[in-house]
Amino acid sequence: MLKESHFDPPWWLRNRHLQTFWAPLVPRLPLPQLSRQRIELSDGDFLDMDWVNPDRDAPTVVLLHGLEGDKNSPYLRRMLFQIQQRRWRGVLVYWRGCSEEMNRLDKTYHSGRSDDLDEVIAHIQQQKSPDKLFVAGYSLGANVLLKWLGEQGSQAAISAGCAVSTPFDLGICADSIEQGLSKLYKFYLLTSMKKRIVRKFTPARLLELLNLSPRDVMAISSFREFDNRITSYLNEFEDADDYYRQASSIHYLGGIRRPSLILHAADDPFMSPEIIPHEDQLSDSLELRISEHGGHVGFVASPTNKGVSFYLEQTILEYFDRFL
Repeated sequence: MLKESHFDPPWWLRNRHLQTFWAPLVPRLPLPQLSRQRIELSDGDFLDMDWVNPDRDAPTVVLLHGLEGDKNSPYLRRMLFQIQQRRWRGVLVYWRGCSEEMNRLDKTYHSGRSDDLDEVIAHIQQQKSPDKLFVAGYSLGANVLLKWLGEQGSQAAISAGCAVSTPFDLGICADSIEQGLSKLYKFYLLTSMKKRIVRKFTPARLLELLNLSPRDVMAISSFREFDNRITSYLNEFEDADDYYRQASSIHYLGGIRRPSLILHAADDPFMSPEIIPHEDQLSDSLELRISEHGGHVGFVASPTNKGVSFYLEQTILEYFDRFL
């Protein structure tokens, strides 16, 4: 279902890049006290998770970070802060290799790794048995969430979900971020991804697995090239196109049977407006709110004395309130 978005930033914050850049440039909110937990995956790898209020019997929110995200990402710090303020229970899930320790296997995290989310949800249900379990995913994490929801259908063991700034079609995103000022985001993220691969593998192992030297990796100049030469080979896809085809959440939206909110800005600089799903691609369980402005995981309404508003966090948590 398409619904009107009520997000309306002040006139001077309507630029998509300013919306995207604003939060990372202001002072950070303090992190709540976090409790680290590691879960072992069925394939022999592991995931780390950071808990807020781990022992409280309260509504529980699972947070899924975006590309190269972690607990220092402004949108996650704000959400963890709000969860603590509500005295809810929250957990930030780190994708493979995104905590302080590199993952064991050659596999990497990617936009379609919904099997890891499935194991996370099963673990939380078994260990905590929350009465209400919610999931909020951002960017890459939003794509993983929507893909998982579509795969699971009515079997998805959560009360509701929320997806923010979803790259619904990964192929379109890989090409859109090559345009104009969006190249700045590409440079930052791609450089971080390349450095992670060089840290993960020895030069000899890189040559054995991918026929690449560290210098070859650092010379990769686009997401599509990175996914063609690295992501696809490490994660059993034929090539970048096969990865994009299998992992893009746009193909799974019709199968979603759990209530879910999608928040998206038409001016998102990581992607073009053509990526936005049409109403006939949505299941009856989805509520899609498209705002004219907002950037990528921005949605800064009226800056406070701490530099940011809590529009995203308030909107997500008010949506989850419906199911209490």
